[in-house]
Order: sequence, then structure tokens, then C-alpha cells
Amino acid sequence: MLRPYATFYPRQIAPPMNLNSYLHKRDHSQAWQLRWMVPKAARPLIGKAEFTKSLRVTDRAEAEGLAYRQLAEWKAQVEHALMNGKAGPPVAAPRSATPAPKSPAEIEQAAVAIGFELASVKASALIAAKAKSESSYDALYAKFDEWHRKSIRDLNAGNSSYWAERIRQLYRRRGWPLDETSIEFALFVRTMAHAGIDTFAQAKAKMDGTANAFEPSPIVRDTIAAKQSRAKDGETVLDLFERYAATRLAEGRKRTDTINQDRKVISLFSSFVGSQRSLRSILPSEVRDWRNAIASLPPAYRKRAANSGLSVREASDRARETGEKGISPSTVNKYMSTVSPLFDWAKREGYVDRNPCDGLFLDLQRGKKSGRNRRPPFSVEQLNQILKSPLFTGFAKDGKEWQPGPQRAYDWRYWIPLICLFTGARIGEIAQLRVDDVRDDGGIAFLWIKDDDATGQTTKSGHCRPSPIHTKLQFLGFLQYVDRQRERAREDGDTRLFPELRPNGRGQISWVPSRFWRTYLTGIGVKSGGDGYGAHSFRHGLADQLRLAGYLDDEIEVALGHNQVSVTGGYGQVRQGTVARISAMLEKVEFKGVLFDHLIPPTTVNSEQTH
Repeated sequence: MLRPYATFYPRQIAPPMNLNSYLHKRDHSQAWQLRWMVPKAARPLIGKAEFTKSLRVTDRAEAEGLAYRQLAEWKAQVEHALMNGKAGPPVAAPRSATPAPKSPAEIEQAAVAIGFELASVKASALIAAKAKSESSYDALYAKFDEWHRKSIRDLNAGNSSYWAERIRQLYRRRGWPLDETSIEFALFVRTMAHAGIDTFAQAKAKMDGTANAFEPSPIVRDTIAAKQSRAKDGETVLDLFERYAATRLAEGRKRTDTINQDRKVISLFSSFVGSQRSLRSILPSEVRDWRNAIASLPPAYRKRAANSGLSVREASDRARETGEKGISPSTVNKYMSTVSPLFDWAKREGYVDRNPCDGLFLDLQRGKKSGRNRRPPFSVEQLNQILKSPLFTGFAKDGKEWQPGPQRAYDWRYWIPLICLFTGARIGEIAQLRVDDVRDDGGIAFLWIKDDDATGQTTKSGHCRPSPIHTKLQFLGFLQYVDRQRERAREDGDTRLFPELRPNGRGQISWVPSRFWRTYLTGIGVKSGGDGYGAHSFRHGLADQLRLAGYLDDEIEVALGHNQVSVTGGYGQVRQGTVARISAMLEKVEFKGVLFDHLIPPTTVNSEQTH
């Protein structure tokens, strides 16, 4: 007679052996003892006729759990002796090559692999064997139908004892730690129950000719689909990103700091869709869900204590529940602009057939004017408010620079905004300067804005360029500050013009001064929220000043270091804009109405009066 269920499952979860012959309690002791007779052929090698061991537990179920493991070790020791002709050291029972499944996905895959995939193979073999006789074939079908209905009835009744016992044996045989009170164990039992029902249903469908119409249950179907979507070794989302990143670095199309930032976004995407997913299996609907989850996250959500340990999905759900405002649509598109190029590259390389990001970018043009200036320049009134503020006239203390007080500082906090004002350079380009980047060309002092991998200095254009130092900036004492820094560098070996600045985790030297300047402008009342004012407002302001001086935008772009795309731009090696030419342009900038006299050092005033 066929045994229900167990016929179709691997030996690891077959019904347990009867331990009544091996478990005993000694006289005057409540602890269980395990005894096992050594096979006669092995007794001369082992040196004893019986193994005995006190399990030191009084509970029968606990003793049985220990007994299976110990019996397996004794059997392994006997097998070793018989194979080698001599007794060896105690041999531990072989453990599974794979660890116990822990995550929900791993548990479901293990249950479906054992309870459906392997069991279905055995069921098919049994069907083939019984097909030789009509009576045995019909009898088998009747059994499948009986087991199918019983499995469904047990599931509906909440009776999972059979599957729970099968899983206990699986864990014991493989030496896996077992906690029957855990949600992992409950999930394993539930998934195995569904897998068993599907096994019997599929077997019936095969026998009655309706196999093509068979549909597994959602949990089994989804688990199999997830397994099929698993990436090949070395081809997970993050694996392919590293190949993509290496290609972009070699091509010079991305920088290391940009790659590092991209890696954070791709890591978030990977954790959302599944770290072991293949790129080919990712659907547009999943990209859409990720985009929507990202859009609902508040800015800098990972820095908030309430989001500690939460996944993107969990943090997104929490933000919706609490009504927090999500990141801006443009920031959402920046995230999308990090993921989409990876798929474009993967398509060219043959890893995917299409880019699931296509058509999913947010449309930001609707109802907006093209080319809207999001970084307004400072007005004359705002510049005077800045230059008359505590940072330039006396502040309370470090960290409270926007509050009036007796303290003065002539470090990066003082000089970087002034340099940005007179040169229009980006704050990061100024923050990274070395003392030898302040140079002279025929009597014209200039800054050499450098892009150099050796020193870690970068520019947005990827090219070096000169930026002449306006005579008014010189009059304010900037070159004297540079001389003092050169003297210090000769003593301590640190050649940075602003040695107090340190790059952040992404290697960005601009991070501290950019954040400081936004905070400072807010503290003195020049900036409010997301109005766009910041260090870049100096750059926009200088562009306007150059226009007022009569220069056209093509000329201004040269002065500000923008890359110009033209036919002649590809001819020759000399870059547009000599030091003398750009200096002549900048000297025509007058900053009418802006007050600088209070910033002039006393030594400079005395020198002017003497002459």
C-alpha cells in the first residue's frame, strides 16, 4: 500500500525511525540515555560492542532531538572504521553544504524546491511506473485525489502537524538550529503545505490529461518565478554596476566621486527589487514602484532616527502615514537618471533586451518656462547686507558667525565668498586651491582652476582654466593672505590654500563651505528656505555684471569657464581666453553701489595714503 505524502519527499524528511530501542532511563535517574549496538564487523575496529551516552535531559521530545544527531555521529564513526580498516577519531555527522534558510525568500524557495519541484519529479516517476497497469494506474489516481482533498482539508482546519514534523526532521538531519516558535518555522510549514497541495493537484492533472491547464498556487508560482529571476554568478545589479562604473571611469565620462554617489542610488534600487535579481527580470512596473517609493521619501530620510534600519519601502510607507513631504520631482528624476543609464549600458552589452526606465521619468516641463533661472543673483542691497554682516565685521564665536561679536576670522569663511564674488568660480573650485595655484602671468595675478587626478582637484568641465584676480580683491588683501599661507606651507608641508577644509565621505571638498554658506545666509536673513540663493548666486551675479560691461554671452562663457561646443572649438590646443583677455574683461566689472571700503586692511590704506 502506498504511504501518503512521504512517498514523494526526500529521505531527509521521511518519517523518523523508532527510537524506543535506543532511548532508556537508567535506574534512579530521570535523564534519558542513548544506546546503540555496534555492527559485529566493526566491533574489532571500534573496540566495543555498544555506544552509550547520557543525553542529560528529562524531556522525551528534547531527548529525541539530541538522539538523531548523536546516532548520526556514531554511524559516521563506524563507516569511517569499516572504510579505512581501523578506528579513527570520532567523526561528526555530515552537515548540509548549505546553511539553514533564514530570510522569507530563502525559506519559501527551500519549501517549494522540496515540497513541489523534487516531489513532482518523484510523483512523475511513480505515475510512469503505474501506467503499465490500468488498475494500478486508477488506484494511484484515487490516492492522489484522496491526498489532495485531505491536504486541503487539513490546511483549512489549521492542522499542519504532518508538515511541521516533516520540517523538524529536515532540520535535525541537516544539523540546522530549530526554533519552532519562530515566524520562519511557521512560514516554512505553511509554504510546504501549499507545495504539497500543488504536487497532488499537478499529479492528478497529468494523469487525467489536463496538465496544460494546471496552475500552481500563487505562493508556489511566485517563488519559482523569483528563483528563475535570480542573477547568474557575478551578474547581480551591483555586480553589473561595478562593470558599468569601471567602463565609465576608463572612458573619462564619470568621476570617482560621481561613481561613489551613483553606487548609493544603485544600492537602494537593488535592495528594493532584490539583491540577487538579474537585470533582465526587472519589469517597468517594479521601476515605477521604486520611483514612487523614492518620491515619497523626505529629504535626507536616512539621517532621521525614526528611519533607522528601515528599508526604502518601509521608510516610504512611514512617510505616507505621517504625511511628510517627499523629495522634489527634479530629485526623483536624478535618481532615475542614475538607474536608467545602467540599463542603457546593459542593453548595449547584451545583458537586457530593453530599458524598463523608458517613459517613467517625471514630466517637469508642463506648466514651466524652459530655461528658468533657479539660482538668482544677489542684488546690490543683498551684497551690502552680506558684506556688512558679522562674518566680515565681527562675530560672536565659531559656529555663531551670523551673530555680532568681537571675533574676527580671515580663513576660508572670509575669503571664499569674496573670491566667488570677484571670479564667478564655483565654490568647490575655490575650496580645492593649492598655494601654487595662485600664479602670475606678465604681472597679472590669477588663479589656476585645476582639474588634476594626481591632486584630486576637479572642475565641472574637466579642464584647467585661468581666473584672473580682480584688482579690488587684491586691494582687499587677498595676495597677502596667500603669502602667509605659502609661509605656513613651507613649515608644515600642507600646500592647500584653505587647510582647515576636509572632504566629506564622497571626497567633496565643497561640502562644508557650501553648507556653511547656505546656513549663514539664512542666519543673516538673506536666504529663506528653498529660494535658490547660495554660493552659485555669485556666479550668476558676475555674469550679469559682465553683461552690464558690454560683453556677449559667448564671451562671458569663456570668462566663467563654460565648455563651448563649436566647429573651431575642436581645432588646435590653446584654450579660449588668455589671462590678459579675461583679466581685461573682469576689470570692467565695477560692482556699482556695492560697499567694500570697510574691508580694506589698515596696512593697505596707509600704503595708499603714503603714495
